[in-house]
Amino acid sequence: MKPFQFRLERLKRVRAAQERAARSDFGIALSGLNAAENAHQSALDRREAARDELRHVMQIGKYAGTLMTAQKVTDRFDRTVEVARAAVAENSARVEEKRKAWLALRSEEEGLERLRAAHQSEHRRETERQLSRELDEIAMTRSAAIGKPVSKMPTATDSIS
Repeated sequence: MKPFQFRLERLKRVRAAQERAARSDFGIALSGLNAAENAHQSALDRREAARDELRHVMQIGKYAGTLMTAQKVTDRFDRTVEVARAAVAENSARVEEKRKAWLALRSEEEGLERLRAAHQSEHRRETERQLSRELDEIAMTRSAAIGKPVSKMPTATDSIS
């Protein structure tokens, strides 16, 4: 009997390569999201520090120019926080898109692997059936040559006279 050959092996290799690339893209997008989240947290921390400084300036009662400068700095940090929040949202959407693409390719690859396993199992069963038929033919040929029916062949427990 012929050795097992999966005819979709090339397609399976292509899908595996695509899945690896998609997983890599997902990882890159995830690291981008982590960087955006870190930048957002940093912007929040800087904004909070600027607000603390503004509170300090207001408590001390320094002149109006210092108060206006502190307010402008606080407003700038508010804009930085908004930009960072938008970057987090954008990166989060990108991560979700890459995750879906990766999972779709992963499911295709798993489907091909299940199909390969099913075909290999069927090939194994067919090989066993064919070998069994060949053994039956050999046994029938031997019994015909001896002149005895197959069911009357001596067994190891029978005595041979």
